[in-house]
Amino acid sequence: MLKEMVKKYREEKYDLNCAESIMYAANEEYDLNLSKETLKVMSGFGGGIGIGHICGVITGSAGVIGVMFTEVSGHKSPRVKEITQEFISKFQEKLGYIECDDLKKEYTNVKRCTLMIETGAEILEEIILKEKQNKIL
Repeated sequence: MLKEMVKKYREEKYDLNCAESIMYAANEEYDLNLSKETLKVMSGFGGGIGIGHICGVITGSAGVIGVMFTEVSGHKSPRVKEITQEFISKFQEKLGYIECDDLKKEYTNVKRCTLMIETGAEILEEIILKEKQNKIL
């Protein structure tokens, strides 16, 4: 379960930001076989891309969606855009915001963005399972 896996990567021994936590957890949970170099890509997206803008959980999840559902490129995989939009819409519906600064203000009592990361993991897993099921049908 992605939510449980993301908890592992939130431990202090890993010291990962929110975007990295999502990508590392998905890499392990879904056997994506991403290299250490590829995983480093998410390092700049934590903290709302470092300036409090779009939440790293969203950018990390968009990265996972891209890795899992892009066939050749973004322009040749229009479903990726739709899936990403669905993720963002559900995230905002559940938490009220998509900006890091807004989320941190609203959820000041949450340790290291735990609520946002776990909520994002739940939404992402739901979407991934649905997409995989649709491919089978």
